[in-house]
Amino acid sequence: MRRWWEQGSEASSPPPGRVKAKKEVIMVDPLEAKRLASKQMEEIKGKERQQRRREIEAINGAWAIIGLLIGLVIEAQTGKGILAQLAGYWSAVMHLFTSSTHNLPQ
Repeated sequence: MRRWWEQGSEASSPPPGRVKAKKEVIMVDPLEAKRLASKQMEEIKGKERQQRRREIEAINGAWAIIGLLIGLVIEAQTGKGILAQLAGYWSAVMHLFTSSTHNLPQ
């Protein structure tokens, strides 16, 4: 048994429930189509950039919260505030560079 679309001229209309879709061809100016496609692509890229910026900002915020939490835990353990901790780290780094330049052979 052949299907309705395989049958020749004897099956001019599809069976009930199957409707033949009429395809319309729309003529479009190639330059206009290219302009519209370019505009749509720019909109898509803009949305992707905005989404990426949101993700980066969320990651940055998470790292800031983690840093603050670490500072508070160290403050609870040592009794030094966050600014005092930073000053201690800064002086240790500066001491590292200044002491190494004094010990160089001449």
